[in-house]
Amino acid sequence: MADFTNDSDTNARKVRLRPKPQAASTIYGSGIITPLRYTNGLVWPYQPTITYSQDITYTGIDLVHTNQEMYAYTRTNAVKLTIDGAFSVQNQTEGVYAMACIHFLQTVSKMNFGQQDVSAGTPPPILLFDAYGDFMFNQLPVIVTNFSVSLPNDVDYVPINLAYLSTDNNNGSTNISTATNVAALATGYNYLSQAQSGSVWLPAMFNIAVSITVQNTPAVLRQQFNLDQFRSGQLMQNNQSGTVGWI
Repeated sequence: MADFTNDSDTNARKVRLRPKPQAASTIYGSGIITPLRYTNGLVWPYQPTITYSQDITYTGIDLVHTNQEMYAYTRTNAVKLTIDGAFSVQNQTEGVYAMACIHFLQTVSKMNFGQQDVSAGTPPPILLFDAYGDFMFNQLPVIVTNFSVSLPNDVDYVPINLAYLSTDNNNGSTNISTATNVAALATGYNYLSQAQSGSVWLPAMFNIAVSITVQNTPAVLRQQFNLDQFRSGQLMQNNQSGTVGWI
């Protein structure tokens, strides 16, 4: 299978959750999650709602014979985001893609474990989150802390063939990360005519919500953060020198 780009998409308006480039091949694998390789990660096909929260922690200092307590700054906590957006399942292409997104979240929220796993003990991966350009959410290193999939009872359910991609129509040159609609995936690959691993019923419309938290390493926190550079906006958009995107 051809390798596809795993770069930031800062000029686009897409909301994307993706593996780090070094882990992309391992996470995508060759099964249910494979369609996400062609969109450079999990892309919400419709504009989602993003809730962005920032907590600042102060420790109270109790002083006697004062009208008010004093507060000492402790830390600015890691940014937390929740992305909640709709998925449609109107055909087989959209259905397989939606199932790939669900299974991607199921996979990246688990650690390596089991007697047969040579990497047992490895925690869930740190992912990258992109949305809305350089000065919003640019290659943020994040961990998934919660996700939910709604399965409403007031819509039709569509039977989906879980056969995954079998051939690349463009001999390995297809990169559909710029597609504006998930349905455009159909131009990049074909599905097998018979399901290899069963089938699934998915709602014609449903939501996927993901809660993520920014996760920087201690080395990055010590070596790369500079308040003056952050104030100017340099740290929010600069990844050319190896720095992460800060918010």
